[in-house]
Amino acid sequence: MKYLPKGIMGLQSLRTLDEFRVCGSDNDEALKLGDLGTLDQLQGVLRIRIPGNGEDGEAEKAQLWNKKQLSHLKLIFENFQNEERKSSSVEIVLNVLRPQQDLEYLDIRCYHGISGPNWLMSLHNLRILILHGWNESQFLPPLGKLPSLERLMISDMRKVKKVGDEFLGIENQTSIKSSSSSACILFPKLKQLRLVSMSGLQEWEGGVKEEDSDKITIMPCLSSLNITLCSGLKTLPGFLLKSPLQNLFFRHCRNLARSYRQGTGKEWPKISHIPNITIDETDPDFDDEEGHEIVQEKDVL
Repeated sequence: MKYLPKGIMGLQSLRTLDEFRVCGSDNDEALKLGDLGTLDQLQGVLRIRIPGNGEDGEAEKAQLWNKKQLSHLKLIFENFQNEERKSSSVEIVLNVLRPQQDLEYLDIRCYHGISGPNWLMSLHNLRILILHGWNESQFLPPLGKLPSLERLMISDMRKVKKVGDEFLGIENQTSIKSSSSSACILFPKLKQLRLVSMSGLQEWEGGVKEEDSDKITIMPCLSSLNITLCSGLKTLPGFLLKSPLQNLFFRHCRNLARSYRQGTGKEWPKISHIPNITIDETDPDFDDEEGHEIVQEKDVL
């Protein structure tokens, strides 16, 4: 199916529209992205496939922020062909596709912008987040400030070389010292974390100095950590190993496997207390040098 018929916009009591494939503006018979603005009764799950010629004016007319009953939103960007304008235009489109603030599940795929959406931190009830195929992003969004996030998967961000304070949401050490005496908790409810196909990732820093450790707590509920196809990463930050991890899984991560190998790895004593540890030391044989694992929704549900 290439498009939905224009007449659907007249169904103003429509509650379920599982998948919406946006059609180019030259087809008068097709439902446009802006036509979603008339369907305020939509609820549950909505997947939107957005082509490279998507217009930000049409995206703003969709008025996703008015769809108060939507709990799951999946945005898939497709076929961006104009290299010179795709980064800036796709950022505009994503920023105007602001969902309602009580959203619980968000999945953004194949996004070619440099910066994440400016509304992401406003989703205070967001429980599950998937970011896949953000090939132009060099830094992760400040996800540590999301108060309800329980499950997080980040995959196929090839230009991210280092994860540090920006991921936690710490602007600088001075801001920690000048904050109130009450402790700050980052990723307060995160239980499951997955990093997949981060081929450029080389460093993951902790971000908190020893003198500030009594003022900040990081991932106090983390029980499962899965790192797959991150061959350049050598060590994990200290705060991860202080969290209540019950399951630790490395797959196709040769440097991590070497550092944390049972009994002989230099870093093994730091993880030996974790009840369930799986380290798959085999290296995959890919047909292409950018081989990656396809991330499915079932992996985090």
